Amino acid sequence: MNQKNAFINAINLCLNGNKVLPQEGKADVREMLALAKKQALANIVYCGLKKDERYSEEELRPLAEYAEVCTFQYLRQEQELLRLCSALKEKGIRFVLLKGSRMREFYPSPEMRSSCDIDILTDAPDETIYAVMQTLGYTYEKDNGTTLNFALAPLVAVEMHRYLFDDKLSFHGYFASVWERVIPAKDGSSECFLTEEDFYLYMIAHLVKHFTRYGCGLRPMLDLYLYERQASGLCDFEAAEMKLEQLELLHFTKQMRRLLNKWFEEGGMTEQDEELTDYLMNSGIYGTELTINANRFRQSASVRGAKLRVLISNSFPPLRIMRPMYPRLLRCPIFLPLAWIARLFRILFKEHDKGKKAHAIMQSVDEAYVNQVSDMMKRLRL
Repeated sequence: MNQKNAFINAINLCLNGNKVLPQEGKADVREMLALAKKQALANIVYCGLKKDERYSEEELRPLAEYAEVCTFQYLRQEQELLRLCSALKEKGIRFVLLKGSRMREFYPSPEMRSSCDIDILTDAPDETIYAVMQTLGYTYEKDNGTTLNFALAPLVAVEMHRYLFDDKLSFHGYFASVWERVIPAKDGSSECFLTEEDFYLYMIAHLVKHFTRYGCGLRPMLDLYLYERQASGLCDFEAAEMKLEQLELLHFTKQMRRLLNKWFEEGGMTEQDEELTDYLMNSGIYGTELTINANRFRQSASVRGAKLRVLISNSFPPLRIMRPMYPRLLRCPIFLPLAWIARLFRILFKEHDKGKKAHAIMQSVDEAYVNQVSDMMKRLRL
């Protein structure tokens, strides 16, 4: 508990200059660094610990050095973002910048809102996007269904979103029509902007998506906290709450607000607050094998049966996942079964340890933890 509380207190020191959660003594800076990496919050945690006079510069040096790396990554991404936007505008391709690119203005300084990748929504055909990204020197990584993923060394990953959410999510329909509500740029370029209401709703829906599928960390929670505190003159929160009610996300949103208030304003967390905080802390920014598998299994009547289905689906991935591994499938998808066989041989004989470890983690997820996660989701009406 001390490590968890110390980490949240460090964030609170940066944002508000105080801390409200109980903490015994100083935190282990090495543990804070490991958590900061896991949560992608190095700059903001370093900022907070610097404000705590109990820590010397020498103690904080490892965290300071890693924060410098994160700042360099932010600067590199910002540089690349300008180049991307310029290329899209030049081609007249409609696009909307998502998530971190916009949220940075609400943080004490922009590098504190780290981003693992650049997220852009566009309604351009895939072929057009491929051509633009290739011209800019990007390598195609994979097709995630909702996104096309590209990479540019060093440190830049881009997700080009076809649409915001897949149709398995109940709120997909609302966000599928987002292009009908976007605001064109005042300079007449092809850049567009989400309405403040849609930006806020998307923030919460994206949090829900990660929370219920993979687990999610503290960064989306900080986005919610800072936006709600600072955007009162921008967003009509009363109208947004009516939409959240229609999308069946209002109860979840209120519970997250309540937890944030416990973290940063009041303290005094209940047992259920602690459980929810543990889930967020353990998930990391993208979820872990444990939280991902628990969310897979909780929707099944039998954990054992769910594990078997996951094993089968992991052994025979769909075409969109296999194509980046075996580029010939782009031209000849009929050879997908042969690609499955080749992949299984590679895992068995070349990546045996990696496959064995993933299987062991899946098997280690016990029914008690699955039930705990399931009960938590029910309380949040997810």
